[in-house]
Parts: sequence; C-alpha cells; structure tokens
Amino acid sequence: MTIDAHRTVRPTVSVVIPMNGIISQLDEQLDGLAQQNYSGEFEVVVADNGVGERLRRHIADHSLNTRMKIQYIDASAQAGVSFARNCGGLHASGEFLAFCDADDIVHETWISSLVDLAQDFDVVGTAVETAGINTAKAMSWTPSMPAERQGKTTFLPHAIGASMGAWTSVWRDLGGMDTSYHASEDVEFCWRAQLAGYTFGFLPMAEVAYRLREELRPLLRQSYKLGYGFARLQGEYRARGCPPVSIRRVAYWWALLSLGNPLIPSFVTKVSRGQWARAVAAHVGEVRGGLKYHTFGW
Repeated sequence: MTIDAHRTVRPTVSVVIPMNGIISQLDEQLDGLAQQNYSGEFEVVVADNGVGERLRRHIADHSLNTRMKIQYIDASAQAGVSFARNCGGLHASGEFLAFCDADDIVHETWISSLVDLAQDFDVVGTAVETAGINTAKAMSWTPSMPAERQGKTTFLPHAIGASMGAWTSVWRDLGGMDTSYHASEDVEFCWRAQLAGYTFGFLPMAEVAYRLREELRPLLRQSYKLGYGFARLQGEYRARGCPPVSIRRVAYWWALLSLGNPLIPSFVTKVSRGQWARAVAAHVGEVRGGLKYHTFGW
C-alpha cells in the first residue's frame, strides 16, 4: 500500500461514467454534472462499454462541451461495468476519481461532498435516493432504503457504485475493480481496499437520484445478479473474516416469501407482486451463489 502525502483540499477530479445504455438518460446525468457547485477543476470521462460510434459522435458534438470537459473513451473490449470503470480510471487525469452511472442524476453538491469526505478517507461513498426520478410503480417494486442504513453489511461498509470516489493513486494501487464480478463489484472493491489498509468513509446523505428498473424482466435479471454476486463475495471473503450466511436466515426468508406469494392479496401481505418477484429472484441468486462459493453456515 502506498499513501499519497500531497493530497489537496480542492483536487482535480475525474468523473467516470460507464456507459452502455440510453443516450438521453446520459444527457440527464451530464446536465446534473454541469450544475455542480464544486469550486475545483473537473473533467467527465464517458467509458463506452458497447454503444459505439453513435455515442462517440454524440459526445464530440455535445452542447455541454463549452461548460465542462467531456472525454469519450472506448471501453468495449470486455463487457461489464467494472471493466468500463477501470478503463475510465486509467484514462483519467484527475487526482481524485468520482464514479457515477449513466442512468442516474447527481445532485449539485455531489462532487463537493465526495471530495470533502475524502479529506479524511482513501475511498468514500454517499447514500442515494429514489424519490426524485422514479415512477410509483418502480418504487413499489423496489422500496427505498433509508440513507442511514445504506452502505452497511455484516462484514465491512461499502460504497454504492453509483456514488463513490477514491484517490486516483489508491484506485490504481488496488488495480481498480475485479472485472470477474458482474454485481457487487463496488462492495468487493471497498472490502479489498479496507483489508489492504486503506480507510473508508460513507456519508449517509443522498447525493444521487438513483434510477430503478421499471420493467419486470430487467428488474428480475438485476436482482438475481445482485443476489448471486453478493453471495459469491461473502463466500470468497469468508477466509478473510466475513461471517457466513446463516442457513436459518435463508430458510426464514424463504418462509416469508412463501407466505407472501401473489396468491394472497397484496392488501394483506403489504407487498406488491413486483416486489415479491424481485425478492424471489434475489434469493434464488443468493442460494445458487451461496452453494457454489460455500457462503452458508450454521
């Protein structure tokens, strides 16, 4: 581990955005970044993970190029948000890296909050909120978690990939994110950083409007991957101190899901059908990942 003794109060910042989605949503994110109250210099690095020439032209001709530096890079050699973030981190010129996602919208104090927190920590993150940009249906499927509960696990705290930051020297010393993870890669990076001796800080204040899935199939795919990815992470980190997932807890959740199934009216269960299906997908992923990576214990 190496420590940079020359960190500044207002470092140059590179905002890294992995992109393989809808360009109009990226534009909303770029609009949010153009409103930042950060007094230092920052650039935006859009890491293209599969959109192609259409995105390259869009960034080159973007109207916000007159207000902030927007750099396009090709990050399509390997699919996955981790690879795109790593490519962005390698091409970034800033002393500090700030990571957000293309389909969300950062609040105007986002960069300032990350940088202020990073005066005392090597890796940082903030809470996110879902009320600002989501429909009632999407929020009924994925209920929001209070800011004070975000970023916590039974092992070590973590940042959310949609709102995290790290000093560039720290990011590069750790080799960025593990590209073999297709979910929970942000948690894995933060755990690995802390176990390597780096410090971590989390601000329990929402600084990003986080977009939820509004269609059932994408929501179920995302939930399954999250369940599987986190179970893999817990299994792989058991030898490093992560406690096992109790089989009793798994059985308890499956009992609740059975009792709250869609055959029972939602006014009785207080759970929407979308929320129930999302939970089932996540727990199926947890069981499959847990069995493969020996996550469970008594």
